Amino acid sequence: MRKEFDLPDNDLAERASWARLIGDHDRIARMSRALAAVSAEPVSSRGKASAMLARLAVVVADHLGVEREMVDMTAVAMAADYSADTVIDMQATLDLLKQDWKAFIARWLPTIEADGWTQFGIDAAAMLPRLSRQVEQENRLLYDGAVRYGIIGLGHTVVH
Repeated sequence: MRKEFDLPDNDLAERASWARLIGDHDRIARMSRALAAVSAEPVSSRGKASAMLARLAVVVADHLGVEREMVDMTAVAMAADYSADTVIDMQATLDLLKQDWKAFIARWLPTIEADGWTQFGIDAAAMLPRLSRQVEQENRLLYDGAVRYGIIGLGHTVVH
């Protein structure tokens, strides 16, 4: 037992894992908003946008690997009393987003060319808000589930 928290070590690890997912979601949402803002700048910002997109792609890929190992978002949504139809719609939306995200990064990585900057801005304006909304929705589900099942306390500071 860890005296300072009165929890077995594995509970602390579980809290840290859930905290990581929630933190990843926050980071992805922030990075998406920042890249969307840069995509509206002049073409001279394309180098910065390329670097930002590359970093975002790595963060998303890493996060998906961790999330896949840790939590079934469908089960979390069902436990949160969403209807079966809503859960199915949520999963379909996520699957489509993953497919569209792969196409987006395949098109625009490794470098956004000057002659494609306008189209990148259009594509980014369509993709990045969807990505941000998805991770924000997942954060609400994860946080609510973590509180419900005692993984974290309401307003509790999570050990990182």
